[in-house]
Amino acid sequence: MVGGAPYAPELARRVRELADADARVVLTGPVYGDGYRELLFNALAYIHATEVGGTHPALVEAMGAGRVVFYLDNPPNREVARGAGVEFRFTGPDGLDRALTAFLAEPGRFFGHGEAARERVLAAYRWDDVARAYERLLEGLCCANRRA
Repeated sequence: MVGGAPYAPELARRVRELADADARVVLTGPVYGDGYRELLFNALAYIHATEVGGTHPALVEAMGAGRVVFYLDNPPNREVARGAGVEFRFTGPDGLDRALTAFLAEPGRFFGHGEAARERVLAAYRWDDVARAYERLLEGLCCANRRA
């Protein structure tokens, strides 16, 4: 598992405790740059459990890498993924544990999600398109300020 949760020490403690009990689990902590990209492009799946942040770059990157993406069910994440991934809630019948158990039992059943995620990013999050949209927004603001 890659990442950390400095804002949630109790969660981090519990994750470390569970990982210590299973030799298959490696907790790397945060990884950045080339190491992050190497891990991302070689991972079977990516879990995006962020509750806030709008269009989160890490989610877009994982989708663009064609990973099977599990994302917390909230409006910003739903808008980014648009069904090109697996939604989860933290608890209950739609919880992450249930989604991951199904994935680990039959990973091949989920690989279409990775391709759909990559296609979603290619269609909606190309740098040139994003830059043009910002340019139009800023031009509109400049023109509006001149008229005021």
